[in-house]
Amino acid sequence: MITKGHKTINKIAQLALFLAMGIILNIVESLIPVPLPIPGIKLGLANTIGLVLLYYYSPKEYIGIGFLRVMVVALLRTGFMSMAFFLSLAGWFLSTVIALILYYCKVFSIFGLSAASGAFHGIGQMIIVMIVYRQSGLIIYLPVLIFTGVCSGLLMALITSLVLSKVDKHIKFIDK
Repeated sequence: MITKGHKTINKIAQLALFLAMGIILNIVESLIPVPLPIPGIKLGLANTIGLVLLYYYSPKEYIGIGFLRVMVVALLRTGFMSMAFFLSLAGWFLSTVIALILYYCKVFSIFGLSAASGAFHGIGQMIIVMIVYRQSGLIIYLPVLIFTGVCSGLLMALITSLVLSKVDKHIKFIDK
């Protein structure tokens, strides 16, 4: 018999594993050479973990694990006072807000939500860069970030949907 306490422990363990997978994917991604050396562009492999959390748990877990992932990766890689940390945090925050709005609207598929989230991640980063460097002319780079964000968002949605179609049959996620 599974008690409420066991369910809570199982859920915490599952969420800890998702956090670990997100951190590992983030670090592994940084080891993959990017074919085009364009600043601010990355695949966003860890976002697949966020999509799983949003669709199988709830927005609360999506936000919590996403925020913890950004914090832990910053602690491990750059520190909390680095520009990379603020860019990651701003991109994560804006993309999360947009993803949640679209999630609650229930109009977009995982592909639309992920593409919009990817685009707004770049917008969040650009806002911080323009504020820090006081250069509004940097906005000219925004279409590149939006385009690549949409492309990576679509790719991450495809990967997530393929993984979930295989995993869905074998894993029992803990109810919200």
